[in-house]
Amino acid sequence: MDLEQAPGYLRCILKNSGDLIFAADADGRLVSLSAAGEKLLGRTGNAAAGTPVKDLSDDPAALEGLIEACMEQGRAVHGEVAFRGRDGVPVHCDVALDRLEDAEGRPAGVVGVCRDITSWKKLQEDLILVDRLAEIGRIASGVAHEINNPLAVISEISGWVGVVVSDAGGLSEEDREELETAVRRIGEQTDRCKAITRQVLGFARDTRPSTATLDIHQLLSQTIEFLKPELKVKNIRLVQRFVEGALEVRSDAKMLEQVFVNLLSNALHAIKEKGESKGRIELKTVKREGMVEVSVSDSGTGIPKQEREKIFGLFYTTKPPGKGTGLGLPICRNILKKLGGDISFESEPGVGTTFTVRVPVTGNPTAIS
Repeated sequence: MDLEQAPGYLRCILKNSGDLIFAADADGRLVSLSAAGEKLLGRTGNAAAGTPVKDLSDDPAALEGLIEACMEQGRAVHGEVAFRGRDGVPVHCDVALDRLEDAEGRPAGVVGVCRDITSWKKLQEDLILVDRLAEIGRIASGVAHEINNPLAVISEISGWVGVVVSDAGGLSEEDREELETAVRRIGEQTDRCKAITRQVLGFARDTRPSTATLDIHQLLSQTIEFLKPELKVKNIRLVQRFVEGALEVRSDAKMLEQVFVNLLSNALHAIKEKGESKGRIELKTVKREGMVEVSVSDSGTGIPKQEREKIFGLFYTTKPPGKGTGLGLPICRNILKKLGGDISFESEPGVGTTFTVRVPVTGNPTAIS
């Protein structure tokens, strides 16, 4: 190939290469950008021309450091840099830079060939999460054993206290009823703790749901009872918009209860984070096309757009350390898949979020790995 053909050859490379290729002058300003680069970054080479190349990166200092090293050393350098892609989503690239020189051999700029390794980075992160999940599986049995032993003692004692209260003399009917209610709630909360332990085990190990006919409205009412004290303390109004009458499905009551407790707890947290004196949670049920839909809406902080793709990811949480594990929503989705249903959400920052749970009326439990 002679020199006259070189410009056309280079244009062909820039147009058809799958890599982000750029050239910058001695001041680090963009001169040209490949077609793949335009697609990844969501901007044309003409529009970006003259822009400092470092400003295209999510970490300008890192890219600037690579360019300076290349200019000073006069040889190719390699590094990993995240560019700012379309909609602000980072594009992780393996970057190879080489120095351009003028006719006298003086530094004239750099050319960079950047291979998109975002998918590989995601695979690495997923493998780390899988390893962490495997570790949870290894310790879950021991945790369940340690928790279930004291829970069994509490359950036995609460049952004995219930008998004592029923047989005790000298108590007014009002006092007796109040004590019996307290003992009953201790038993309910103990059962709930056992169910949570089972769900952690079920998340790490494949377990099939146990289905029976249940009334969704009754289940939601029981769930609300668990959280009533917190609702009062935080001055949150709970609105119920249920369809008329019972709403029966064949499903696993304990699994569904865990989903609703988690969603309501998240709604409470979102309202608290907003910092207003009052809040509102709305529960709505509807039945359509063989499915029951339960919506949990809150007037909380909402979910920022950039966070929405992450909220079902393992160990991802917006809560401060010690307040969240990042397992709640992944467990909810895992449960609903087992029950043949699904979960979705809509959110507006500063206004609130609505999670919608869908479960089949007739039940369709599946074991998933």
